[in-house]
Amino acid sequence: MQLDCLNKRLIQRGIYLGYTPAALDLLGNLGFDANFGARPVKRVIQQMENEIALHILRGDFKEDESMVVVDADESHKDLPLQKKLLIYVYG
Repeated sequence: MQLDCLNKRLIQRGIYLGYTPAALDLLGNLGFDANFGARPVKRVIQQMENEIALHILRGDFKEDESMVVVDADESHKDLPLQKKLLIYVYG
């Protein structure tokens, strides 16, 4: 649901959001806490949104031609979970 809300806000700017199954798994792991359930997922999505906002401010996007793809870095097993979330900007 949180990704859908982010996607709707991005679409208003002509930016399209895509994510891989590995990214969804990682977001689920980052956003789950045994004490708080899935509530922390909103914080994880907010951090991702902040990174996308930096790209917007830098002018990395072309209107109606841009896409953000979220993926998980599975090649570095020693990285903490927070460092494994990758955001690619196209356009």
